[in-house]
Amino acid sequence: MTLKAWHVDSARTRDLAPRLLDARGQLRVVPAAVLADTTPAERLRFGVEHGVYGFLTAELVAFLQDVIGGRRAIEIGAGHGRLAAALGIPATDNRQQEEPGLRAYYASLGQPTVRYGDNVEKLDAAEAVARHRPQVVVAAWVTHRYDDDRPEAGGSETGVDEAAIVAACDAYVFIGNTQVHQHKPILALPHRRLTPSWLQSRAINGTPDFIGIWERAT
Repeated sequence: MTLKAWHVDSARTRDLAPRLLDARGQLRVVPAAVLADTTPAERLRFGVEHGVYGFLTAELVAFLQDVIGGRRAIEIGAGHGRLAAALGIPATDNRQQEEPGLRAYYASLGQPTVRYGDNVEKLDAAEAVARHRPQVVVAAWVTHRYDDDRPEAGGSETGVDEAAIVAACDAYVFIGNTQVHQHKPILALPHRRLTPSWLQSRAINGTPDFIGIWERAT
């Protein structure tokens, strides 16, 4: 089998599912060392086959728990919901990949859609913030909202208005990839950026994965 969109030949890459999925087929929290001997192509194969963008490492969970520090927190764009579950916080997502049109689009790319977790509440980001009133919002690999005035920034009409999220909470924590997310408008706002070695994703462009933290001035 060849994954059409990225030309990853499964005959030439190891299947990482046995080390990354539990008996129910759900993403496990693993030490980053579990991924140390894997290749970008292997991580991409796993990510595409299982609808996963970023890997759930114990180091990432511990880092986010420290950032949250006991404050009210939620995850938006939570997808499979395993990160939120590991953090013990509500998981929310607009669950748009359940829509027939998007399912057909992903099928045309040779990809499965995201397998939303049972813990993932169907709310878009604005609704989730209004309902849960979090102090900290966590987001991994979410797409920002398209702006007609900035077409070069890309995004999606159903994407997240991240500037509004930043303004609505004490801290917004975004996890992504330098090249993939280089056009996010909120990158122009003051923030801290970290590129820890234990942060891993399915990106194969050779640029670092990063964590950005936008904090409300006190």
